[in-house]
Amino acid sequence: MQYHLGSFGVVFIAVTLALFSFSTFIGILYYARCNVAYLFGDSWFWQTAYKVLALVMLVVGGMQAYTVVWDLGDVGIGLMTIFNMLALYPLSGEALTALREYEAKRNSSKQKPSAQTADGFRFMRGDPAAF
Repeated sequence: MQYHLGSFGVVFIAVTLALFSFSTFIGILYYARCNVAYLFGDSWFWQTAYKVLALVMLVVGGMQAYTVVWDLGDVGIGLMTIFNMLALYPLSGEALTALREYEAKRNSSKQKPSAQTADGFRFMRGDPAAF
């Protein structure tokens, strides 16, 4: 980068990377905080425990080699996948029931498309009667 843009390129990439990683971290922290509030309630103890854990993870992640951080990220994604798969199986019955209800409702309400719907296609040809 320095060859093409000089010292500006190096500084630009460093600042951009710092802003991107900071905004990603803030977004993930908010998402996790909402999950903690849902699972354990929005009590001071659980929110403080979560914040301390997040701070410890931030410090450890900043001090470790990048391979350790990537390995921990891979473990986290793997655990998330396992828990999601375990939750999807019991919910599959509800999902299939909802799908069947939706299809039945959609099939029972099928009628000739009006001129103002996307199914009519008259508005796309500029037909004045469509409006």
